[in-house]
Amino acid sequence: MGAVGFSLSAVWNGSTALSPTALSIAAAGVLTCAPLFWSLPTAFLSGTATAAGLAMINSVGNLVGFVSSYMIGALKDATGSASIPMHVLAFSLVVGAAAVLTTKKHIVNR
Repeated sequence: MGAVGFSLSAVWNGSTALSPTALSIAAAGVLTCAPLFWSLPTAFLSGTATAAGLAMINSVGNLVGFVSSYMIGALKDATGSASIPMHVLAFSLVVGAAAVLTTKKHIVNR
């Protein structure tokens, strides 16, 4: 849902009504994944590995939050379009969803 919203916001970037609607859809898709995401590492890590894994995820997430805003600006400046960065965000969500969906059941459900 987040990837669809980001892609639609890129397609509808000229519309002041449709683009914010698409960004709202993207935000809903991204924010609904957070609780599900945090339960995944605790399902296959145990003990101190859980704490270390969650700390690493949090650290990488903070770093990405800092770098991504600069990346989006650089992509916009390089291409002259705001559509390309939105498609990059959509692609990264699809890659993340594929990574989660390809996780084997026996690893998570132990």
